[in-house]
Amino acid sequence: MNLLFHHQGKLAYVRKGVGKEVYLIFHGFGQTHRDMLALDQIRKPGQKFLFIDLFYYGGSQWASSARILTKSIWQELIEGLQVQEDFQGFHLIGYSMGGKFSHLTFELFSEQVKSLTLIAPDGIKTGLWYSMSSYPNYFHPFFKRVIFKPQRFFGIMEGLNSAGWVEKSLVKFVKSQMETRSKRAQAYFVWKVFGGIQLHLGKIIRLARKHPTSMTLFIGEYDKMVTAQNLLHFSSKIPHLQMIILPAGHGGLVEAAALFLGSEKA
Repeated sequence: MNLLFHHQGKLAYVRKGVGKEVYLIFHGFGQTHRDMLALDQIRKPGQKFLFIDLFYYGGSQWASSARILTKSIWQELIEGLQVQEDFQGFHLIGYSMGGKFSHLTFELFSEQVKSLTLIAPDGIKTGLWYSMSSYPNYFHPFFKRVIFKPQRFFGIMEGLNSAGWVEKSLVKFVKSQMETRSKRAQAYFVWKVFGGIQLHLGKIIRLARKHPTSMTLFIGEYDKMVTAQNLLHFSSKIPHLQMIILPAGHGGLVEAAALFLGSEKA
């Protein structure tokens, strides 16, 4: 495990391979870098993959929940990583919440990004309870009540599911992220610290159209939380973006994308 130190915390990551062609890889909500290691099968000689733990996950630590993560701090972290690992240009791969951080990194470093691979990305248009890292501070009192007194909330979710208003897969996802008090506390701190980051999608679209950056968007055919329809407004604005729909649900999409990319590189 490698560590990047910053006055607001430390960012942990695992390095796979050596070379000048660098990939930054970000995991999803409730995960760690380990959940992205299936992508290591697509690494080629001369490539270095950095599998990063986002704050509050794995080995990464944030100094204080009273301080939110800002775009300027994230820029400092990526610049620090560039110095520590000795690279300038880089590729981005992000799944779920990690897709949001890939978009954010592209927004800040578009001229240095060589390719952008998004796997069911958060931060564009997804449901309220899936976009757990996307909501601003005024939602936090409500989230806090959900975290520390969850039973009423779970009952409401089950009722909405029974009425056909909420997908069963979404109920399962939310419950899996809040099944213990420690998981609920972790979710709350992620909401609180990451909620200050709001993507500037118009700017991202303009930058994507300006720079000939290779962009690939993976969507799961059976994914009820991130759908091609929800992302159509964004994807249709970028002519060179390639959308690939794979026969997978939300949870199995990283492995499906790795197999697809591996077969392409073979």
